[in-house]
Formats: sequence, C-alpha cells, structure tokens
Amino acid sequence: MLPVAGLLVSAVLVQDALVPRDSVPPDRLTALPVASYSEVTGLQYGATAFFRFRVRGDPTTRPSSLSSYATATAKGHAKSYLQLDRWSDGNAGRQRIRLEYQSYPLPFFGLGPETPDSAEEWYKSGVATAQLFAERRWRNSILLHAGVRYVRSRLRKAEAGRVLVQGALPGSSGSDVVSTELGLVIDSRDNVGSPRTGTYARLLPSVAAKVLGADHAFRRLTLDARRYQTFGTNHVAAFQLQYDALSGTAPFDQMPMIGADSAMRGYPRGRYRDQHALTAQAEVRSAHWRRVGAVAFAGAGTVAPAFSKLGTQTWYPSIGAGLRYVLSPRERTVARLDLGIGRGSFGISVGIGEAF
Repeated sequence: MLPVAGLLVSAVLVQDALVPRDSVPPDRLTALPVASYSEVTGLQYGATAFFRFRVRGDPTTRPSSLSSYATATAKGHAKSYLQLDRWSDGNAGRQRIRLEYQSYPLPFFGLGPETPDSAEEWYKSGVATAQLFAERRWRNSILLHAGVRYVRSRLRKAEAGRVLVQGALPGSSGSDVVSTELGLVIDSRDNVGSPRTGTYARLLPSVAAKVLGADHAFRRLTLDARRYQTFGTNHVAAFQLQYDALSGTAPFDQMPMIGADSAMRGYPRGRYRDQHALTAQAEVRSAHWRRVGAVAFAGAGTVAPAFSKLGTQTWYPSIGAGLRYVLSPRERTVARLDLGIGRGSFGISVGIGEAF
C-alpha cells in the first residue's frame, strides 16, 4: 500500500463540556477538513460534517446522526457519502439510509489466498451505492434486521493487457446488483461510536437475484461479532470476529475480501478475495488524557474457495497502533488516526469513531 498522510482538524460548533451531566445534550455539529496525499491520487482535499441529535430530546435514547463526506484529488478522483442514522424513541428501533459514490484507483491481485504481489494491477471504477435498513427491538438486546442495497459499478480505467480489461471476470465490465437481507442483531453496547462494555453481533443472510434487477445471482452470509470490556483505569479491550461467505457468482469487487481501514488494517482494500473470508482482531484502547488517547491492535485473516479450506490456507497478520482525539467527551465521539502494518504492506487510515 502506498504511504498516505492524513490530517484531521476539528472545528466544533457546539461545545458540550459546559452541559450539566443530568441534562439532555444539545444538538451538535462538528466539521472536519480532510487532507491526504499519495502517489496514486496526488493531493486529496475535502471536508466531513457530523450532526448529532436525539429524537424527542430523550437522554436515554441513543444519539442519531446525519453525516456527510466529500473529497476530491488533484488527479480527478472523488469520494462522497450522505448518511442518516436514526434511533427511535427509547431505542425501540433504528433506521439508516446511506448514499455513496466513489471513483478511486484500487489495486486488484486476482482471486484466492496465494495471489502474488507481481499480479497487482490498478483499476478505476465509478461505484454508486444506496443502502436502507431498519431494525426493530424484539426483546432485551435483540433486534430484527431488514434491509436492501443497490450497487451500480462501472469500470472506467484498467491496465492494458491485464485481467480486468479483458472483461472475462464477473463484474469487470460493470454490474448492477440489488440485494435484500434479513437477520438478527444483538446490541448491548454502552455507546455506539466508542464502546467500552457490551456485545455487538449481527447475523445477516442476504440474497441478490436477477428478478430484483441484479446482473448476478448469489447468496451471502455475514457474521460480525464484537465484545468490549474495560480493565485498569478506563482502558478498553475490544475483540472482533468476522466471517463473510458467498454462494453463487458475484462481481469481483463485491466478493468477500480482507484489507480495509476497519479490519486487517495495513493491507490494500481487497488485497485477497475469494468465496469465503475470515478475520479476527483485538485492540487495546488507553484511557484519554486531555482528550487524547492511544490504541494498539493485532489481527489475522484469510480467504478460501470453500469453508472447509479456511483452516488450511495462509493466514495474514495485521498489527499497528493509532491515536484518538475526543471530539465530544459526553458522547465519546472520537477522531482516529491508525497506522497498520501487514505482510509486505502498510497504510494510514483516518475516520470518525473507533474502527470497530
């Protein structure tokens, strides 16, 4: 992964430090300029904004948010999204709508767990995504989940003479995929964006069928399980296990993969892809000192063509460390900066909220 330098400078428009602890926190708008540089994209510049509010002003209801992000680069690349994440009164339900577009260069190494670095080729796609899901509390910390997702991808540039430009790989000439999902979520976290205690787990089967307007028909199973526990003086230990399984033929850019800014940090996005992907990671988060904290993390992951072969494939390690800056002490909203190191690669990622 090419080195990337990231910079986040907060411009908080509503301070909550002076709000009494037993009162309802006010609505809050946070604006952050974003700047980075890499040899691939050149100078990247833009901004992100995050508006937090509570439905009906109930202090026991989790905060809802409206967030946006928009960046462009000196070489004509772009990424943007708009998202509404709303918790209903008394945390009885949750609804999220997300619209996203990106046109960025990404590496492709082929399919399978043993693809060599020499297979790397770069491509650029225009990808538009629309996602809607709703969750309704069933009992205690268990929620029922239903959602729909539409992804439209168009290949705009690929290296001559390489795999993608030949158009034989599923999705290499573009794709339209509509998928529906129905599953269960367990959520007992004490805080959504920066948990210290509790459990979060989701089991989401999904189906993409041509009758729904998709170019490809496949079934998917996503498992994401996390656990948070405090120790010492407000330190936090966080653990995550993810399993992503595919049955059928999906576009190459929607296959289970490892390499992201939230899991397997240190690898390019999609460094390894196949029908099945399994990752695990652990992170230790320090207590904050004057709004500044630190984290250290380690993990491992692999991909395989079948579930039975996951245990026999090469496992790839990921380690790293990062800094946290608390934007809102009351809500524990943080900006993060992480350096991840993988096998033969590394990367720097920035964002709002913990990685998981």
